[in-house]
Amino acid sequence: MAGTGAAGRLVKAWGTGVKELPRNTTWLLSKALTPLEATKDAAGSATHAAGGGLVDIARQAGASVLDALPVGDSIELKLQRARAAADEAQQAEAAAVREAEEAKARSDEARQVAERCRAYVREVEGEQAQEVSEKVAEARREADARVERARASAQADADRVVQRAKAEADDRVAKAREEAEAAQSKAKQTMADATASLAEARRLADEATEATKAAAEEAHRQAAQLAANANREAQSADERVREAEQVRSRARVSAQRKRDGRAQTTADLNEMTKTDLLNLATAEDVKGRSAMSKPELVTALKRSSGSKRR
Repeated sequence: MAGTGAAGRLVKAWGTGVKELPRNTTWLLSKALTPLEATKDAAGSATHAAGGGLVDIARQAGASVLDALPVGDSIELKLQRARAAADEAQQAEAAAVREAEEAKARSDEARQVAERCRAYVREVEGEQAQEVSEKVAEARREADARVERARASAQADADRVVQRAKAEADDRVAKAREEAEAAQSKAKQTMADATASLAEARRLADEATEATKAAAEEAHRQAAQLAANANREAQSADERVREAEQVRSRARVSAQRKRDGRAQTTADLNEMTKTDLLNLATAEDVKGRSAMSKPELVTALKRSSGSKRR
């Protein structure tokens, strides 16, 4: 019974070790895979898959050991089976470690490849930038050369055009000078002819002026004589008219006196015109009658009539 109890404890210890084998394997894998946390996702995924597979294998091995312990088997057979399962678990663990190390190596290689690729890209970018700069510089040099050739050609064409223009201008200036000299000579001759014609015209104008002045003086003298004669005749006619008016006025006054047989009243005098009053004043020989107004003539004639009645 004591031997059976010792064997049972040994089998139990082996069973416990086999049961805990998956957890030990997981701890070992976590220690081995710790440096891989900074690697690429692909390498981490592969390592995780490998570790998970080994844990499952170890768990299956432990379960198989427990399930394979029949009641009637000997202890030695049970121990052999347990050792075989443990060996398989160790082999699986070693394989997992190798795969993890390989994954880490590949991750490091991938990181190095990425760094080399980035360096290569930077190098290509620098080379292309340098090539672009060189091409731009070359294009600028070619453009400058083309511009210089075009400028030189244009300058040569311009110089030829300027020379032709200068030659044409010189010809035109010479021709214009000749024409100007001919015109100046002709103008001098024309001026001389005009001066002679002007002198002749002035002489004729002076003669005409003298003749016109003499004729005008004679006409003025005759006109003055005619005007004087006309004035004398007009004055004589005016005197005759005044005399006729006076005679007519005296006759009218005399007839009025004879008809009325009495002196004229103030009302009669007021009804007469100023001309009639002047004629009556002349007949009555009233002094200062020519400067009197109509009321003054009436008053003077009334006084004259009153003095004659007395």
